[in-house]
Amino acid sequence: MNARARAYKTGLVLADLIAKRAFGNRPISLIGYSLGSLVIFEALKELGKRPISESFGLVEDVFLFGTPTTAGPDVWAKVRRVVAGRLVNGYANEDYVLAVLTRATVVSWSVAGLGPVEVQGVEDLHCQEVTGHTMWRGLIGKYLEECKARDIIRNAVQLHVQKAENQEKKNPEGSSFD
Repeated sequence: MNARARAYKTGLVLADLIAKRAFGNRPISLIGYSLGSLVIFEALKELGKRPISESFGLVEDVFLFGTPTTAGPDVWAKVRRVVAGRLVNGYANEDYVLAVLTRATVVSWSVAGLGPVEVQGVEDLHCQEVTGHTMWRGLIGKYLEECKARDIIRNAVQLHVQKAENQEKKNPEGSSFD
C-alpha cells in the first residue's frame, strides 16, 4: 500500500515535470514495468485532466509492462488522448504476484498487467515468457524489441536476456535479479 501511494504521488510529480518541459522541448517516450509503469500511468492520467493546450505534444510513445492498475476502458481512453504516438500495454496472465496484490488494492478485477486493455489506439502485447513478477526486469528489452520500439540497442538487450535466462536456470523458483 505504501509503494502504491508513493507511485501515485510520484506520478503527479512526473506529470508536472513533463508539463513544464523539464526534460526538454521535444516529446518524450516513457517505458516502465510494475510500479514504474504505475507512476507513468498516473502521470498520464494527470496530464489528461489538463487542458489540451497544456498537454498536447508532450509525450510521444509509452510502453507499460505489468501495470498494476485497472484495465477499464474509460481511464485508458483518457490516457490514450495524451500520447501522440504508440501506447503499448504489455501483460502476462501468469503473473500471480501482480494478480493478488493489485486485486487486493484496486476495486477492479480487470488488471492491465494481466490482460488486454481493448481500447482503440492501445496496443496489447501478450508477454508469454513472463511467468512470475520478478521476470519482467530481465525481459523488458526483449519485449521492446518485439513490439519494434525505436532506438533499442540490440546487443544490450541480448546481454540482459542472457543474464535473465542464467538467473532463471540458477533459481527456477523465481527470485529477483541483481
